[in-house]
This record gives sequence, C-alpha cells and structure tokens, in this order.
Amino acid sequence: RGGKTGQAGNPLRRSRVMSQYVTRATGIASKALDAAKTKVVPPAVEWYTGLMARNAQYVVTDPVAVEKLGKQMVFSNMAKLPAAVQAAQGEMRVVQQKWNGRMDLPMAEVGTAALFSAEVYAWFCVGEIVGRGGGLTGY
Repeated sequence: RGGKTGQAGNPLRRSRVMSQYVTRATGIASKALDAAKTKVVPPAVEWYTGLMARNAQYVVTDPVAVEKLGKQMVFSNMAKLPAAVQAAQGEMRVVQQKWNGRMDLPMAEVGTAALFSAEVYAWFCVGEIVGRGGGLTGY
C-alpha cells in the first residue's frame, strides 16, 4: 500500500482534514468580518452622513415632486437641444465658408486641418482594434 492511497482512502482522516479546513476558513471569515466592521463600515457611514448633511438642501422629500424628477430631467435636457442645434449649424456655416475659400487658406491652417483629420482617423482605427478584442490579426 502506498502512503497517499492509504491515507486518501481513510474516511476518518478525510473528515478530520476537512474539519481543519472548515475551522481555518471560519476563522479567516470571522477576522475579515471583524475588519470590515471596524475599518470599513465606520468610515463609510461617516462619509455618507457627512455627504448627506452637506447636501441636505438638494434632498427632495415630497413624494409627488420625487415622482416628477425623472421627467423633469429628461425634458429639461431636451429643451437644450434647439440651442445645441443652432450652435452646430453655426459651426457648419463656418466650415462651409472655409471650404468655399479653401484656395485662399494659409498653409498653417491647411496643415492643422490635415493633422486633425489624421488624428481623427487614427483614433477611429484604435477604436476598431479595441472593438474587435484588441488583436491586430484578421485585418
């Protein structure tokens, strides 16, 4: 009989070894729980209490007002869209003016536009690589 085979087959020994593992795991879990109770929870509760005390003016307690908050946020942000569209249209007009006068642009501005375009393309390529899992094979 080999040493390991004889020991592994002994149910009493296996039970004793498992009992030791369970006791050790229980002790480790108990220490972790004590550490969490003394070193994690009190600072977290203190931080939360301080945060809520500093921002008490922003807490809405009226249930009807709380019910409306989601819609208010959505529609308040949607009300900003016309201004954003106008700003985008203004920027598009500037780009169109530059495009129409492209033969009169200084070389510094043309070079800046070319570098910007190359950077946008490079970041697009990086995004494609990351989106495909980060591998360079299969292109």
